[in-house]
Amino acid sequence: MFGAYTSRALSAIRGVLLIGVLAIFAACNAERILAFASAPGAGGNADDAGGSPNGAGGSRNGAGGSPFDAAGTQGDAGPWTPFGTPQLVTGLRADTDDVRDPSLTFEELELYFSSPTAGQNDIWVSRRTVATDPWGPSTLVAELSSPQNDEGPEVSVDGLIMYFASDRGGAERLYVSQRRTRDTPWGTPALLSTLGASTLDEAPALDRAQLYLAFGSQRDAASAAHLFSATRPDASAAWQSAAEITALGSAWEDTDPALFASGSGLVFATRRLTQGGTADLFEAARPDESSPFESLAPIAELNTTFTEDGPWMSQDGKHILFASDRSGHSRIYEARR
Repeated sequence: MFGAYTSRALSAIRGVLLIGVLAIFAACNAERILAFASAPGAGGNADDAGGSPNGAGGSRNGAGGSPFDAAGTQGDAGPWTPFGTPQLVTGLRADTDDVRDPSLTFEELELYFSSPTAGQNDIWVSRRTVATDPWGPSTLVAELSSPQNDEGPEVSVDGLIMYFASDRGGAERLYVSQRRTRDTPWGTPALLSTLGASTLDEAPALDRAQLYLAFGSQRDAASAAHLFSATRPDASAAWQSAAEITALGSAWEDTDPALFASGSGLVFATRRLTQGGTADLFEAARPDESSPFESLAPIAELNTTFTEDGPWMSQDGKHILFASDRSGHSRIYEARR
């Protein structure tokens, strides 16, 4: 009897051991299956095509050929992808009229710029039906203009808020105006009074979320304008006191900022290369809007021995407009990358 019991017990033990081995084997296979599902190239992982670190669609290793994708994030080509040959933007005003300080709405159907009327700068606008059309004849934006200088327009991406500089109150300061729809006139401009004391404020630039404002300002004992910025917690709040963007500063004039890539990219004009002579365009980038700007370099393919200033950049960083006097008058040029 004992032998029979022992035999049955051993058989049972063998069965338990076999089941255990099979369970361990199944668990190992399950881990391998999970590991395969999580590996690069599988759906929803670190290397997929949905805006991930190594996927397509404007990601770090994706296609596109521009430093920033359409959503305003850094793309694969690095921050210094060259622009093509600049082309003159025609049809805005007469060839003898100076035009500068371009600013476009997000879909590039409205172009605002500065141009003189009877010796004083005013704000003008040109429109088109689709982005591939040439610009139509420009008209004076009467509700934004005054008997003094009004210049450096910066229109928000939705086309409903306008920042600009004016000396209508004496020293040049920043003003803001709003409109209810794209088809209604601009409201009465209001002075931005919370940016702190200065001798000069000019060339405002707004990020896409309307929480970061960059501009040129001459303050304290400075002999030239430098780049400053102000922030606010939400788009309806007042701007906080401005601070200098020291990471981009030089001993010479630095002004005319243009923000793009949701505030992670910035183009501006500076006289550092000529030590106070003609202005050149520089580009800078940063990892995110809370980090300092870095990777600063001149945009050599756009710069000449003449002045290049007043840039505007599309949010994806592929389309730039700027002013240059290379033809003898200040004209607006554009280039793409």
